[in-house]
Parts: sequence; structure tokens; C-alpha cells
Amino acid sequence: MIFVPRHTQNATRSAPGVFCKVIIGLSLSIAAFGAQADLYEDGLMAYAVGNYAKAGQHFMDAADAGNAGAEHMLMRLFEENKLYAKDIQAETLKWTRRAAEKGVVHAQLSLGRIYAEKQGDVKAAVEWYRKAAEQGHPDAYYQLGAVFAKGAKGVEADTQESRRLYQIAASEFDVYAQKGSADAQYKLAGMYQQGLGMKTNIVLTVKWMEKAALQGHALAQLSLGRLYAEGTDVPRDVREARFWLHLAAAQGEQDAVVALNKLKASEDTKVALAM
Repeated sequence: MIFVPRHTQNATRSAPGVFCKVIIGLSLSIAAFGAQADLYEDGLMAYAVGNYAKAGQHFMDAADAGNAGAEHMLMRLFEENKLYAKDIQAETLKWTRRAAEKGVVHAQLSLGRIYAEKQGDVKAAVEWYRKAAEQGHPDAYYQLGAVFAKGAKGVEADTQESRRLYQIAASEFDVYAQKGSADAQYKLAGMYQQGLGMKTNIVLTVKWMEKAALQGHALAQLSLGRLYAEGTDVPRDVREARFWLHLAAAQGEQDAVVALNKLKASEDTKVALAM
């Protein structure tokens, strides 16, 4: 007969119980993870069909279970005024912060904007922009460049640093623009137009603006229409201006409607003077 020491016997007897507890714990964790994933997917489905109230409820339940994606979607819903609360700003800040603290890069960028534009805390904004920039978000580099270009309370202006950050943003936008991102094309065009981190280049401005506009980017259509209507950087072309402004107006851009009215008024004035 082989004798086993007492402590070994106890360990042997308790091992199955411990093993069962571990297995049960893992099973519960997997079940919880599956449940929050299902809630998140249900939220996405409701969001896709425009049922924002139902989407918000699913995202809220998933977020309470710790789903970072759901927290990000709640941030978007409040930010886009698709969910309503007694204090929308407080709810937006709450869910944006929760997602940002979990490393959701878009939430970090949005949190920076909230601090800069609504809270008046540019120093805190810079901290969150930097976190988003560390994850490679081009808009974060752009926002940092804008802050350091002029400086703000708690942040000293640094034109050299601003130029460096703008250049990084432009190079990142260029990568996405080459891949066909209309938003990146529009932003890159704007940087060429304003000479942010580079020399102004109206040829490249028009090139990227047109590419974005042809993909249906409303702000690109508006900007392109304005370019041709003003005739400052490019030869004035009323026909082109009308074309792009009408497209932007059809997408709900009220500034395009205003620009069209001004264009019509200027043309009417010319006709009246000619008579």
C-alpha cells in the first residue's frame, strides 16, 4: 500500500472542486461575454434601421456589462442628437469618457473635442488628442497642430511643433485619400488650400476636393462650389459652382442654399446692369 502525505491527500480531494469552480467561472465569463456581444449586435441592428431608442437601450445594457463598443455607440447617439436625455452634454461626456478610458480611439478624439469646444479645457483636450495620436488617428494630429498653432489657456503656442503635427496629419490623410476615403480626400484638400504644414497648392486642393465631391461628400461639394463661385483661387465658373452647390444643397447643406441664393442674386444684378 502506498501512503500519501496528508497535505497531498487534501489537495487531491479538493482539486476536483477547485477545477469545477474554475470551469464554472470560465463558463459564466463566456456566457456574460456572449450576452453583452448579443446586446451590442442587437443595438447595431436597431441603429441600422433607424430605431435609435431601441438601439440606445441595447447599447446601454451592453455598456453596463462593460462592452467598450457599446459605450462608443452611446457616445455617437448622444453626440448626433439621436438619443435624448435631461442633460445631453453630461450623458455625452459620460459615455465618451468611458469609451475613451478603455482605449477606443474615436472616443479619445471626441473627448478631446468636447474638452476643447464645450468645456473650455484645452489642456485636457491635448491629453486626449495625444492618446488618440499615439494610436495613429490622423485627426488627432490635425487637432494638436491647430492647438499649437495659436496656443490656448494652459498650452503655449509652438509653431514648429504645429507644423510637424500638421505634416504628420497630412501624410496620414494622404494614405487614406489614396485608398479612396472621401473624408480624408476632403481634409487633405483643405490642408493644401490653407497651407497647413505645407505650401498652399490650389491644383492639389481641387484634385482632392473633386475626388471627394464625386463620392458624394457634401462638404467637399459645398467647398468646391464656393471655389468656383468666388473665383479667387480658380477661374470663376458659375456653371460649375451651381452644379456642386446644388448637389450639396440636395444633401441638406444649408450653406449651399445660401451660396446658391447669393450666386443667383449676383447674376440677376449683372443682367439688370447690362439692360
